[in-house]
Amino acid sequence: MGQAFAAAAALVLAASCGSRTGLFVDGSGGLDATLDPSDAGASRDAPTDTREEAAVPCVPGRFDLDRGFAQLVFVIDRSGSMDFALGSDANPLPGTPSRWQALRAALVTALTPFDQEIAFGAKFFPEPFIINSGIEGCTVDLGVAVPPKLSNVQAVLAAYDQNRPRGGTPTAEAMKAAAELVKAQRGVARTLVVATDGAPNCNDNLDPRTCVCTSQPDACNGPIDPSVCLDDKAAIAAVQEIADVDRIPVYVLGIGGSANVAFTRTLDGMAVAGGRARATTPRYYPAQSPDELATALASIRDSIARCTFLTPSAPTDPDQIQVVVGGAPVLRDPTRTNGWDWVDQSYGQLAFFGTACDAVSQPGGGPGVQGVVTCGP
Repeated sequence: MGQAFAAAAALVLAASCGSRTGLFVDGSGGLDATLDPSDAGASRDAPTDTREEAAVPCVPGRFDLDRGFAQLVFVIDRSGSMDFALGSDANPLPGTPSRWQALRAALVTALTPFDQEIAFGAKFFPEPFIINSGIEGCTVDLGVAVPPKLSNVQAVLAAYDQNRPRGGTPTAEAMKAAAELVKAQRGVARTLVVATDGAPNCNDNLDPRTCVCTSQPDACNGPIDPSVCLDDKAAIAAVQEIADVDRIPVYVLGIGGSANVAFTRTLDGMAVAGGRARATTPRYYPAQSPDELATALASIRDSIARCTFLTPSAPTDPDQIQVVVGGAPVLRDPTRTNGWDWVDQSYGQLAFFGTACDAVSQPGGGPGVQGVVTCGP
């Protein structure tokens, strides 16, 4: 995470360069005069339903595969530009929702029916902050607003309502902090969904003379605050490590739109690195209208809840299992386009993609899923 500037310097830079933002310009100035870092308070310290499980052994034979218990943590961008309209870099017209409002409405629709089936949680970034406090709008800590558990939708929405759009977009550090929340629990369907309207920034180590500026173009022609530089490499690398090392898939939900190819390319790179990219362009899940936002969230939710399975026997060789759906074999597809692939092989977690996901997620539970495992050389 970029190092915090002194309060006075932060104010001068924000005034001269425009606020830190993402896909669209943040007209708020990037400073929140009303929220305190302690607002999330006790909920950050609430106990979580975590447990460290032993790796799954390899036992030869035919086994039924059960759907994995799904644990989903939303990593929600609360930067200032979330106050803008879904389809433009301006304030919403009267009677139309802002991005922040539209995302909340979509969460209500998508999450409520699954309150007893998926353990939902949420982290908001950047942390709430106050003007002249010495804490600037790129702060991320290791806490979360809502640790994941069942029957948690109302807690997620309550935390949502306690936040408001302000500040920058420290995506890389927010993703790392969210992963810390769930990485200890294995043998469950752990997933992160980053919902953001912008390009990541907040890295003071970048060179403002050569970087892509994420703030107002006409305000960034001269000396600028390096934390408004596009922090694409760090964000993609953070997602890649979460997916590859921690074995936690990451979905990327892009709220709003941008004509800046560097910004959309960054979201595409994050989506591919997270292992849950769409098969079409863009690779992230786009949401430029309330309906598109609701559809994207429903698609992500269904994939998490219905297409992830656990096997009681995991071979040491990833190809020493034949997966059978409704009596018909389904091929492993490492590209995750159409078939199945391991999510966390050591802990027996696999997922279906494309038409294979559709087949196992039919109403009524879908056809039976089995694995035929062999062990050894």
